Amino acid sequence: MEGGDGKMKKTAIIFSYNDGDLVLSPLQSVLKSDVDQVFLLYGGESISKDIARMEDTRLIKVMERERKGKVNALNSIVANVFGDIVFLVSGDVSFDPSLIRKCENSFTGTTGVAVVKVIPSNSGTLTERVGALMWEMHDVQMDYLSKMGTNVHGGEFICVRKELLWNLPEVINEDAFLCLRAAQRGLSVNYLNDEEVHNFVPANPFDLLQQRRRVNFGHIEISKMGLDPRIMDTLVFSDRSLFLKIFVTFLKRKRWNPFILFGAILIEAVGNLSARMDYLFGKDHRKWAMVKRQS
Repeated sequence: MEGGDGKMKKTAIIFSYNDGDLVLSPLQSVLKSDVDQVFLLYGGESISKDIARMEDTRLIKVMERERKGKVNALNSIVANVFGDIVFLVSGDVSFDPSLIRKCENSFTGTTGVAVVKVIPSNSGTLTERVGALMWEMHDVQMDYLSKMGTNVHGGEFICVRKELLWNLPEVINEDAFLCLRAAQRGLSVNYLNDEEVHNFVPANPFDLLQQRRRVNFGHIEISKMGLDPRIMDTLVFSDRSLFLKIFVTFLKRKRWNPFILFGAILIEAVGNLSARMDYLFGKDHRKWAMVKRQS
């Protein structure tokens, strides 16, 4: 389905739980863009009072009174999504409204997903610097794999063809799964390394560790489904040559501090080991522990 001007219909879905006023930034950005439909899926104890006052004919507010997880929230409204392409947006990111059109313009007949660079807004504490370095590594990995023409995965802001959202299984890393599903269907996943969104990384090591533990658990979950997310944690076992090429590229391309790099490697190693133990003992990560943030 296309509009009268030949442009694709666009739907934005913003996922927000306990984001407070942080959600106003992505919400205002999508409403300033030319999207045709906006879903705000929100809930928790920290809800911005401004949400109730925001009115737009495109905006559909869906209050989640009981936290049921991101995929379940998405599945509950997907039948009412009419966009040809759908933007899945985290509730604590910020971006320029023009990003919506830029992602749309990147789509061709064979594009399944468009992914953009993520740049942390906070890097004051030691832990925040470690988290920011992890996102820099993610950027190098995505850029490297994209130029190889192989599958790339996920992020805080992705744009997908609607047909990829149907019958989405209850996975933790739905962004990575959608990218892999697109590749399975012969569609490309485009990494737009010139486009960006800004997010917030955890400010203390425990929260960062818990975040990496859950993300790694999600990658293990996807691997057990017979899919290969091709992230650094799996490449170190499955393709050491590619792992080393990406890591050396990172060391050459980015500014890094050995102490911060060691901290990132340590947190990732412990997070990976913890995730594997969680999977072995059947821990449920679908409803993750909320990270405390200042809005």
